[in-house]
Amino acid sequence: MRIIFINPKHHPHSMNFHHCMDLVGVKYSHLPLSLPTLAALTPADCSVGLIDENVEAVNFETDADVIALTGSVPQRKRVFELADEYRKRGKFVAIGGPISFDMPEECKAHADTVFIGEAEYTWPAFIDDFKQGKQKSLYHQKEFINIDDSPVPHFHLMKTGQYASGCIQVTRGCPYRCHFCDIPIKYGGQPRSKKIEQVLSEIRILSELGNDSVFIVDDNFAGNKPYAKTLLKEIAGLLPSLPTKMYFYTQAALDVANDDELLNLFRAANFLRLFIGIETGDKGKLSELNKRHQVDMDINRAVEKIKSYGITVWAGIMFGLESDDLSSFDRQLEFIRDTNFIPVQVGLLQALPETPLYRRALETNRLLQLPSLLGLTALSEEELSKATNLIPQKMSEEELEKNFARILRKMFSPESFRLKMIQYIGSNTRNLTSSMPALNLKTAMILVRMLSFYLFRADSKTRKMFFHVLKALVSHRLRNLDETVFHLLAYKHMQTHYYRIAAICESKR
Repeated sequence: MRIIFINPKHHPHSMNFHHCMDLVGVKYSHLPLSLPTLAALTPADCSVGLIDENVEAVNFETDADVIALTGSVPQRKRVFELADEYRKRGKFVAIGGPISFDMPEECKAHADTVFIGEAEYTWPAFIDDFKQGKQKSLYHQKEFINIDDSPVPHFHLMKTGQYASGCIQVTRGCPYRCHFCDIPIKYGGQPRSKKIEQVLSEIRILSELGNDSVFIVDDNFAGNKPYAKTLLKEIAGLLPSLPTKMYFYTQAALDVANDDELLNLFRAANFLRLFIGIETGDKGKLSELNKRHQVDMDINRAVEKIKSYGITVWAGIMFGLESDDLSSFDRQLEFIRDTNFIPVQVGLLQALPETPLYRRALETNRLLQLPSLLGLTALSEEELSKATNLIPQKMSEEELEKNFARILRKMFSPESFRLKMIQYIGSNTRNLTSSMPALNLKTAMILVRMLSFYLFRADSKTRKMFFHVLKALVSHRLRNLDETVFHLLAYKHMQTHYYRIAAICESKR
C-alpha cells in the first residue's frame, strides 16, 4: 500500500514570513509537523511519500493508493483543488487537519474519507480498514489522545534544508479560557506533555539534520510550568553536545513574567523569542476577552521583565474588539508604540467555530456567514473576503476596515519600525558575545542578500530606516546583533504583507 501525504501551498500570511524567504535563502519558513508525524504513524509495511507544496510541486501522475491531504482553513482552496484533481484521476482522497474540524461538511464534499481530531489512533485504524476494503467515510477522534502515543516524527523524510526553522511539539492544550480561542476546544484545557526523553530525541535529530533553530509550536509552552521548567533544564544540558548550534522560540502567556526561575531557564536553554498574545492594553477589553491571567498585570513592566532575560517579545495584537469604537484605533496604536515588544501578528477579532465568542455572535446576530469562514485578516493576503466575520457594534464595517488599514500603514511604516528597533536595541541585555551569529557560509550569504536588498532594492524611506538601525546597533556595541539582523529580514515581509492587507481593506470588493 502506497500513501502520499501532501501539505498544500500556503499563501502569504502574517507568520509564514513569505516575503523575506528570498533573503534567508530557503523556500519556506517552518517545517510542517503534520507530514513527518503522519509518516511515523503509518505501519512499516506501507510505502510513504511526503510532499510539502510550499517547497516542491505535487505530482498528479502517481501510483499511490491513497492521497492524504492535511491543512487549515487558510489553505482550503488549494486543499479542495488538489482533492478534486486527484479524485478525478481515480485516486482515493483523505482530508484531515484543523480544516476538517472547522469545515467538516466542505471537506466531506471533496474527500472519500475525512478525519476530525487528533490522528494518532484514527490514522492507523484507517490503514487497517483500507487494507480490508472496509474504510469509513468519517473517522472522528472525540476524546483527547494519550500524547505518549504520539511518535517521534520522521524528520529524515523531509527536505529540512528548504526551511528556515525546524519544528517540534512538546505539549497540546491550554489551561486558559480566552473567549476567542479554540485551542482548549481542539486540544483540551489540561496541557498534555510528551516524555522529556522523546523531546530531547527530536531536538537532537533536527540538529543532526542541520537545523540551527527550532520553533516549538505549542500554543502555551508553559501551560504546565513544572514540566516546562524540567524540560528547559534538560534542553540547556543537551545544547553543548548538539552537532549544530541551536536556538529556540515558542508561544507562551504573559504571566511567564511572574516567574523568574522560568525566565532564567528560558535563557539557559537559548530561547530567544516568545510569541505572546497580548491583544490589547485595555484592561476592560482584556476582561471581555476573558484573558484573566493578564488583566491585573502591568503589561509594559511584564514585557520589560521578559526582555531583561535577553528574550524578545513578539506580540499578537487585535483590533475590532467587541466594545471598540472609532477612538480605539489610535489608543491601541499608542499602546503599541509605548510598549517594548515587536508586533508581528496584527489582526481583527474573529469568531472561531465553537468558541464562546462564536456562540455569542450567533446569539446576537453579529456573525457573518462567509464562504471563507473567517475574514481575510485571519487568512492570507490572497483573500478578497470581508476583513472579519464579526459585525462591529460601534462603527460600520467600512469604518472598521478603513481605520484598520490606516493603522497598519502607520504601524509598519519605516519610521515606526525604526523607532521600534532603536527602542529594542537600547533596552536589550544580550551583549555581542552572546548574540554573535554563527560564522558560516549560510550566515554570510544571508547578510549579503540583506545588504543587497536594503542598499539597492528598498525604497528611500526604508533604506534610511536601515541606516538609522545600523547606527543604533553600533552605538550600543552590537548588542543583540543576531536578533537585530533577524528583524531587519522579517521587516521586509511584515511591511509587504501588512501593506497588502491594508490595500485590500481600502478597496471596494
